[in-house]
Amino acid sequence: MYDLSKDIESLVSMSKGTRMCNNFPRHIHHIRFPVFKNIEQGARLEFPFPVTALVGANGSGKTSVLNALYGAPDKHSTGEYWFSTQVDPIEEGLGSPNRFIYGHYNQAARIIVETRKARVRKTRNGRLDPNYWEPTKEAPGDNMEAYAQAKPVEGRSLDRWNPVKRGVLYINFRRELSAFDKYFYFGKAPPKPRKGDKTKRRIQNKKDRVRADAVWLAKVIAAGNTSITRRNLKVATENRALTAGELKVVSYVLGHGYTDARWIKHRLFDVDGGLSIIFKTSTGTYSEAFAGSGEVAVTSCVIQILKAREDSLVLLDEPEVSLHPGAQERLLAFLVAQSKLKRLQVIFSTHSPFMLTGLPDNAIKAFDQGVNGKSVPVNSSHPYAAFVRLGAPPPGKLSVLVEDSLAKTAVEQAIALLPTEADRSLFIVEVVSGGYGGILSQRVPALLGSRSHLVLLDGDARKVDEFLDPDAIAADQNKNLDKLIVDSVGVSPSLLVDGGNGKADKKKKAKLQRSYLAWVRANVDYLPLLCPEQIVLKAAGLEGTKPITTSQQAKDVLAKYAENLFGRSCTGPEIDSTGAVLLAQHRENSAELLQIVARLRLALASFGFGGV
Repeated sequence: MYDLSKDIESLVSMSKGTRMCNNFPRHIHHIRFPVFKNIEQGARLEFPFPVTALVGANGSGKTSVLNALYGAPDKHSTGEYWFSTQVDPIEEGLGSPNRFIYGHYNQAARIIVETRKARVRKTRNGRLDPNYWEPTKEAPGDNMEAYAQAKPVEGRSLDRWNPVKRGVLYINFRRELSAFDKYFYFGKAPPKPRKGDKTKRRIQNKKDRVRADAVWLAKVIAAGNTSITRRNLKVATENRALTAGELKVVSYVLGHGYTDARWIKHRLFDVDGGLSIIFKTSTGTYSEAFAGSGEVAVTSCVIQILKAREDSLVLLDEPEVSLHPGAQERLLAFLVAQSKLKRLQVIFSTHSPFMLTGLPDNAIKAFDQGVNGKSVPVNSSHPYAAFVRLGAPPPGKLSVLVEDSLAKTAVEQAIALLPTEADRSLFIVEVVSGGYGGILSQRVPALLGSRSHLVLLDGDARKVDEFLDPDAIAADQNKNLDKLIVDSVGVSPSLLVDGGNGKADKKKKAKLQRSYLAWVRANVDYLPLLCPEQIVLKAAGLEGTKPITTSQQAKDVLAKYAENLFGRSCTGPEIDSTGAVLLAQHRENSAELLQIVARLRLALASFGFGGV
């Protein structure tokens, strides 16, 4: 129903550079926190992608960010979700209230402007409201620049930019419970009969209440409308069948073949405004009392998002609650598709790796804890690194296969440039004997089907600018695949084909050859320059004035440097050790190591959880 990878690719294109302002005109581009709850002072979160995941341990600040974002748009207040009590007072610094600042696009000024919202004490309708949040003037102390234009600009009031105007939908999935669940698991039980009371109460426990109210719910279902009354009040305030579109999405996300579903808001089970959903499948009908809590939460979420206005801000707190992994990925696909279709900005907190499937790294915000106990957001994180930060077991490592020890050093120094230990822990680098020929002819055929390996060959092994795409090779070219492979990679791989010598063998061989080409295209690449020695020399500024045109020249220059250093001729391992020290000293200056980093990140994007 949805193509998650294609929709993400479309959103990446739609949100590049100035396209974000054109396609998502009310998008919140960033938010920063001079002083706000337990978030590190001065922390800043960027939102370069329309769908954002907040990942962190319990109490790490994810919900705090959602609370702030809820109060960002016009006519919305963070005080709805965060307010001071005797037990949990909100402490303010002297002259430094809790506040946040967020950036949004102003079409009149054609720039990203910042709005500041602060918690103030205010009297409204004769009553003190200590949790009022209001837009405030620009504060130089918070690194806000005053707008220099003297002319009035739409969206600006004297000394401040007005809050962005957009709809907000905030769903906390831990609270998306059916009326039955709210009453049966959290509601107050009927009073127990007093000792000596001989009257037989009809309602003596929660089950009695459910049975009694179910009679009224059955009447509401049969009526198909809101006409049923009890004690002069309508039992149901809403009673309708899900539309075909709603039912299709719910069935898709949950993986069930629902033939019908009825949405009922009512006052039963001692819950004013409770929700019941009656599901119908080919095997029968059942209410939310027998449905999984995930079914109710997903149905409610789908209906609310489908009804949301275009360009709304959608905030979801732990949408994976009570959903199995497949349903989580399909819910994400629905969210991404709706963001693309309705220009929604979707921001959700999660503890699930399956809610991050395919999202670009800059859409994943991980939350660490600083040495002072404050929450420190990280603006870009690979999904696996995000969950390693949470103490989750590593998802397996991505093996990087190289030709020799200095190539291994180059990859390891590139890995050292990754920002956190969680990122660096995802890789293992292995030297494969036999050079590029051994890797491509022997090792790669044994790895077909694996997503957990990346081969990085020396640059001088490159035969073509781009590996062949097997899907672009016509079937009548199967007889030429041997030659095409050799021309592309430089070797003839050892592919074992089962069976006899008939036509079936040729078909199996061609299929295997195409699989080989597909794997090479996805998982094989080359290190920058001609060889690792040249990477070392360039990083250390030792290439000399004479251009290096062959790998042997680079090896000779490095060997000569080592010889001068040691005062004698050096062994191969000593030369490699010299190169390793030089590269470690100069890795920050190496553009080639940054190229390797980019290739490693690209490999992680297709790396399966736990490998294959």
